[in-house]
Amino acid sequence: MNSFLKLAWRNIWRNKTRTLLTASVVFITVVLSIVMTSEQYGIYDKMIDNIIEVTGDLQIQNKAYWENKSINDAVATDTELIGKIKKLPDVSGVTVHLESFALASHLESTKGVIVAGVMPSDEEGFSKLRNKLSKPSNGKSSAYLLDDDEGVLVGEKLANFLKVGINDTLVLISQGYHGISAAGLFPVRGFIKLPSVELESSLIYMSLPAAQKFYGAADWGTSILIKAANNENEEQLRSKLAEVLPAEYVVKDWKELQPEIVQMIDSDVSSGYFMKGIFYMIITFIIFSTLVMMMYERRKEFGVMHAMGLQKSRLSAIVFIELLLITLLGTFFGVGFGYVLTSILNQNPIPLQGEMAKMMEEYGFEPIIFFSNSADIFYWQPIIVFCITLVLYLFPWITIRKLKIIKAMRG
Repeated sequence: MNSFLKLAWRNIWRNKTRTLLTASVVFITVVLSIVMTSEQYGIYDKMIDNIIEVTGDLQIQNKAYWENKSINDAVATDTELIGKIKKLPDVSGVTVHLESFALASHLESTKGVIVAGVMPSDEEGFSKLRNKLSKPSNGKSSAYLLDDDEGVLVGEKLANFLKVGINDTLVLISQGYHGISAAGLFPVRGFIKLPSVELESSLIYMSLPAAQKFYGAADWGTSILIKAANNENEEQLRSKLAEVLPAEYVVKDWKELQPEIVQMIDSDVSSGYFMKGIFYMIITFIIFSTLVMMMYERRKEFGVMHAMGLQKSRLSAIVFIELLLITLLGTFFGVGFGYVLTSILNQNPIPLQGEMAKMMEEYGFEPIIFFSNSADIFYWQPIIVFCITLVLYLFPWITIRKLKIIKAMRG
C-alpha cells in the first residue's frame, strides 16, 4: 500500500498544471461553501439568541392564554410554584412576565403598544435589558429600572414616533384583568435599542409590580420564563416541569412560541443547500473532466502495466489514490483557510450600511452579518468531497475493467 501511495503521489505531479487547477477548484469551492454556511449559521444563531433572550428557553403559560393571548388567562406567580421550579437541577434562571396591550399617548401622538412587565433584576440573566439602554441623548442619559420602579423604558423608535423624551410623562390606557379599566401616568426613565425594528417601534418595559398594579393583576403573570442550564437537556427539563405544574398550565419552547422564525430558517436552509449543490456540481464536473483526460492520456501506459503483470484491481487502486490525493489536497487547504477566515469573521461581524442596512431593519434583523464557527461546518466538507470522489471513481474503475491490452498498447 505504501508503494502504491508513493507511485500515486509521483503520478499526480507529472502534470502539475492539471493537478493544481483541479485542487484549486476544490479549494475555492470548499472555502465558498464554508463561508456561506458560516454566514447562515451565524445569522440563525444570533436570531435564536435574540428570541431566547425575550422568550426564555421554555415558557409556562395557561393553556387558554396560548389560544387567545388574553390577560384574563394568566398564571399564578406564587412563591411556592416558583420555588419548585427553581429547585429543578436543569434550571438556571426563572422570571415572570406580564404582557398585554395598551394605548400610549404623549401630546398629540398616540399608538398601540405592547407593555411588558418584568423584574429588572431578573432580566440581567435573560434579555440583558440593561445592555440595551440607548446612549445619552440631549444631555440626559437613560436610567435602568428598579424592581419597584413606577417608570418605563420605551423603544427608541417608539419614543421618536411619540416625540417623548427622558423624564417626560407617558399616558397609558388599556383594559385590565377581568375587564377593569386600566389607566396611568408613567415617567420615561430611558430608551432601549432592540435588534428587532418591529419590537423597538411598539414595546414598553415597566417593572412587574407596576404592570400588575396598572392591569389590576396582583400576583399574576402571563408567562413564567425559564432559562435552561443546558440546552441539550431541554426536553428532560420540560418533562420535569410538567410533573410540578397544575393541569391547566402548559410548557412551550421558543420554537412553538415563534413558529414563523422556524419556518423562515428551514426555508433559508433549503435555499442554502441549493446554492451549495451548485458549488459541488462544479467540483464534480471539473474532477470528471480531469479523470477523462487522465484516462485518455494514460491508456497506453495502463495497457503496458497490465501486460507486465499488474492486476486491473491494483491499477484501478492506484488511480483511486491519485484521485483522492488531488481532492484531499484542495479540501485540506480549503478547510484550513476557511477555518481561519470564519474565525476572524466570527470575532469581527460585518456591519451593513446604506440601503442594505435599511432593508435588513425593515425585516426585523440587525444590520450586521454574523458568522458561526460551529464544528459541523468544517467536517461536512471533506465528507461531501469524499462521496463525490467515490461516485466519480466508478468511471476509471469501469474503464480499467474493460481495458483490452492489445488495443490499449496500440494507443
